[in-house]
Amino acid sequence: MEATIYNRISKLLVFILLAILMATAVGYIHQRDIPKNQAPPLDGYSLQGEVLNLNEMYTGGPVLIYFWASWCPYCRIVSPAVTELARDYQVIGVAMQSGDDEVVKEYMQRHALEFPVVNDPQGTLSTLWGIKVTPTLVIVGSDGNIAWITSGATSKLGLSMRLKLTK
Repeated sequence: MEATIYNRISKLLVFILLAILMATAVGYIHQRDIPKNQAPPLDGYSLQGEVLNLNEMYTGGPVLIYFWASWCPYCRIVSPAVTELARDYQVIGVAMQSGDDEVVKEYMQRHALEFPVVNDPQGTLSTLWGIKVTPTLVIVGSDGNIAWITSGATSKLGLSMRLKLTK
């Protein structure tokens, strides 16, 4: 009986270790082209009509840059958390290949998403940043350097903690 429990626990631990290793490897592959130091430029007009300039924003504290797409199932999980974080932190959303401005505005309204968004219909901005998957969240510190990169589903708590730890 004890041997059976020991075998099950051993198999579970091996499974957990392999899952962690796979997640780490996939994360590395998705993020390998994203700059690790100084953030690339990001400026323009948001769909809401605001002038967004990352160089001016990060001097006021960390900036969460959220690369997302309307067709991304994980983004549907992460986007509401980004809306909540935008109440307390600086956020720039980048809508990757999600249609023209009106399509993205309508999508945001339908899903009650409230954060500034730059539309990137051809993926030009996303390519400049080395973004390969959605969602990808990048936190830029007040020195203009990239402090954190996260791809895939993540929690509001995890993002909030990273933003609080970023100077």
